[in-house]
Amino acid sequence: MSEAQDSLDELEEETPHAGDLIRPYLFDGDLIQIPRPEDADVGGFLPAWFPGDLPLLIYPPLAERGINPGDSVNLEVSPYHLYYGALRELAETADSDRSTSLTRLVLEWNPNAALELCELARAHVQENIETALLHYELALELDDSLYEATQDAGMCQFAMANMEGEDREERLGAAEDWFRRAVELRPISGLSWWSLARTLFDQGAEDEALDVLHQFLEAYPNGENRDLIEETLNTGFSDIQADGPPDEEQAAFQEAQALAWGQDPARAVELLTPLAEAHPDVAQVWFVLGAAHRRAGDLAEAERCLRRTVRLASQEPLAWSELTQTYISGSRWREAEDAARKCLELEADNPLYLAALAEALFNRGNREEAREALDQALDLVPDDPHLLELDARIG
Repeated sequence: MSEAQDSLDELEEETPHAGDLIRPYLFDGDLIQIPRPEDADVGGFLPAWFPGDLPLLIYPPLAERGINPGDSVNLEVSPYHLYYGALRELAETADSDRSTSLTRLVLEWNPNAALELCELARAHVQENIETALLHYELALELDDSLYEATQDAGMCQFAMANMEGEDREERLGAAEDWFRRAVELRPISGLSWWSLARTLFDQGAEDEALDVLHQFLEAYPNGENRDLIEETLNTGFSDIQADGPPDEEQAAFQEAQALAWGQDPARAVELLTPLAEAHPDVAQVWFVLGAAHRRAGDLAEAERCLRRTVRLASQEPLAWSELTQTYISGSRWREAEDAARKCLELEADNPLYLAALAEALFNRGNREEAREALDQALDLVPDDPHLLELDARIG
């Protein structure tokens, strides 16, 4: 560990709230430049090689303190003012040499700075999606191979495409670029492939979107989030309800949606619970919350949320399908059969729904009818691994 990092750690131990006073306001404080003192090394924190003036992040802003341009002011400067000042200047500078120096400086002080910025971005995502995006973009300035920042930056761009006053096509194009990069960085992540496909679909490239989903299934038979890909191929990209949560909450919803079908459904529950309480009549929120609860293992809460969803959107087969899967997970075969039949009333000849019905019927002892439903599904998708496994069980 460098001496600079030791200084940062020692400062945190001595004044545990020094960084906390500035950290949340990286893009809200004032960035000022001061000449480097000739006879000072800022407590051993600033390396001798760093050129030029020192960047300082000041919060609250000077104007809020009643300080006008040209006024003299005495500032108490800690290493944190320099560290976050360097991050802020790195986000804003167009000078490549200065950018290189600032990147080196930040990473000497904190090798995990990019991960810290991702944490800060997630803290902002519910309040201000654009600020969250700035944090992710800055994280990628420090580490352009950081998958989490790449995927989440794409989610922010996608969410902003649906906000009033934004250039929808420009935002969707930016989201597409980020998702393509995320696929390169983590090709086994079905979530990134799905995100790319959804973005293409929203840009009117439906055939290309479906090709992306098929490509993932063929290339990565053991890839992550295959259930999300398969479900989308069976049901399409239709939303549960056209109007989701308000624009300012879209970022939290988009992140939660990714987490629900990703690797942290429990975190999705945390994000979605206040949204559901605030918007009790938005089926889309309740649907994703129910899906997150099911994947987190809380079947009772999953059922509660999904039953609310089907009350709000009774003609949406995707909602009934998720409820069906919840009943199957809990071995509640009669309820699973009823819900699966409702799916098929709304969308006949869907192999996913036929398979669910077959599984429910088989476990209720009705092998003959289960066989009939499964054969219909196999006629539609004869090589589906899940259907073939079910075929072997039913016999």
